[in-house]
Amino acid sequence: MAGAVLLCTSVFSASAAPVPAAPTSTGQTASPSPAKIDSSKTHPHHKTVQERLAEAEKALALAGNDKDARKLADQAETLRNRSLTGAVRLLLTDSQEALGKHDFQTAEDDLTSAIAIQPDQPVLRRYRAAIRAAAGDNNGAISDLGVAIQADPGDATAWAMLAEAERDRHEPDAALKAYKQMMQLDPHTPDADKQLKILQKEKDGQED
Repeated sequence: MAGAVLLCTSVFSASAAPVPAAPTSTGQTASPSPAKIDSSKTHPHHKTVQERLAEAEKALALAGNDKDARKLADQAETLRNRSLTGAVRLLLTDSQEALGKHDFQTAEDDLTSAIAIQPDQPVLRRYRAAIRAAAGDNNGAISDLGVAIQADPGDATAWAMLAEAERDRHEPDAALKAYKQMMQLDPHTPDADKQLKILQKEKDGQED
């Protein structure tokens, strides 16, 4: 490291020395051209939402305690919703109101419209999956969760929902695999060990 610092110092010292001006064809001395500005220094890289989300997901998997884990999980969720447009947010509000009235079809239709507006936002697929699961459409929920997970494999909530949907479909092996993946992404999920034992027992019981 010290060698690198010395090397940088010598380079900057050399560049700081005055450069003799070259004579022109008329015998006059030309002014030296102004130094070029390093745009990378004047305009530092600003991390994208996706880059920040990836960092939050990685930190969540390595969190040292429950408090930090929950804080990081909330941060990741905020970032997943950061790019949603105003129109989409209104549709989400309408969907929640319909869901509160147990109007599952209207709630799902609102999410379908939201997805049509911003198909590149995987969290919308997860939201629609929750509505479909609440309506008893586990196949539809799993279809949405598959798309969401493919685009955002670090979404621990999506993996937990997949585990629950597979369990409701009486697929304990698939449910257990999904839940184990969720635990890798969020090891401090509340009651995770207890739920894992239940899923493991259900899988073992089916094998008998």
